[in-house]
Amino acid sequence: MKTIHIEDTGAIETIVERVRHEVVLLQLPTVYTLIAAPTREGVEQLNAHKNRLEGKNYGTVLGRADRFLDQARDGEMPKHFNVATRLEDMQGAFIRTVFTDRKFNSSVIREGTHQSLVLDGIHRSLFRHAEESLSDQYDRELWGGCEISNLLCTSANLSGDPLGSITDLSRAEHFSKSRGIGLFVRCQESQHEKGSYPIFEFSGQRVSIRREGPGMEKLIERFPQQLRPVIAA
Repeated sequence: MKTIHIEDTGAIETIVERVRHEVVLLQLPTVYTLIAAPTREGVEQLNAHKNRLEGKNYGTVLGRADRFLDQARDGEMPKHFNVATRLEDMQGAFIRTVFTDRKFNSSVIREGTHQSLVLDGIHRSLFRHAEESLSDQYDRELWGGCEISNLLCTSANLSGDPLGSITDLSRAEHFSKSRGIGLFVRCQESQHEKGSYPIFEFSGQRVSIRREGPGMEKLIERFPQQLRPVIAA
């Protein structure tokens, strides 16, 4: 297993090249994750590393916010967030919304919806570079007709693990070695909250919390007042 730091010279290029063919373990500030290419091959690789349980779906990491909004179905994003700069403000959260027909399901789409994680800094640089570099791998059948080239992202643990998401280095290293991960990417971790990121689902002018997580209170403050009562309910 090779270990690098995301801020090493050439790290982003190394990660993108490796992820074309294999799963990479990527540390995010609050949790360890697995990333893979946004294709059926990438899904199969993640399934194998995680012993994936049935009925689960994979999210992605956000590259360009405007492209995410282009894929979202008209009228599904609240008007306030149907602007790239405001979607960018939701860093530290997964955003879920409708991308395609509500009857469509796949490993990355659930009842027409998909979720993507918004981060900033060096991770965002990686995600944007990957989105551009993997644009030759559009898999419209997997994505219900959408053109998605964002990296797949999921928690770095066995599916259904009673210990939950991995937030400490020793567990992450054990998982990597035991599951045959070839590339382990470290980063500067958060000194505050740890855990999987919260999930907000956007449906028209309604916003719902699908999972709580680090930074919830600050995230809720970024919503306009008229949406907050729905969130807090």
